[in-house]
Amino acid sequence: MLAALGLVFVALVSTAQPTQDVACKPDTVLAVAHGRDYTLTVCGVGVISLRGVEPPLRSANVLIRVTPGADESLPAGAPHSAELVGGINIGPEAVAYLSKFVGQRVTMVYDGYRMGDDGGRRYAYVFLRDKTFVNTEMIRLGLGYADRQGTHPRRDEFLALEMSARRSKVGVWSEKMP
Repeated sequence: MLAALGLVFVALVSTAQPTQDVACKPDTVLAVAHGRDYTLTVCGVGVISLRGVEPPLRSANVLIRVTPGADESLPAGAPHSAELVGGINIGPEAVAYLSKFVGQRVTMVYDGYRMGDDGGRRYAYVFLRDKTFVNTEMIRLGLGYADRQGTHPRRDEFLALEMSARRSKVGVWSEKMP
């Protein structure tokens, strides 16, 4: 009887695949997160931070309140703008937008600047199969702002998109209050 149970167990183990393997197809988005950066967990790659995109008013998952004329309270590299007054937490909307891509295959492009960090994250430009450039869409929709720390080849493009989002008053640049 014990031998028969052992055979049944071996048969079940050899045919069953872990749930992660079923959902994990190469270059497929498995999860998204919002913390110090917007990140995608990509099957076969690991954690990818969106290159050149910063979550507005967030630092280590803590909302930073900005008061008029108190630019010194901004974290290093944050935009110095009165438009940030009001502390709009756009994080939930940003995560909802990125969550649409869970299960989709993406292409990551690395630019050679700031390839990764000590936490194991890698920085990349992320494209969907339909050529949608996720990094620029985040900025265009006001779900993030252009990273001002250091340089990267698309920095000017990202800054121009941010200015357009500001003028259009979308996302974090809207006039809504939390």
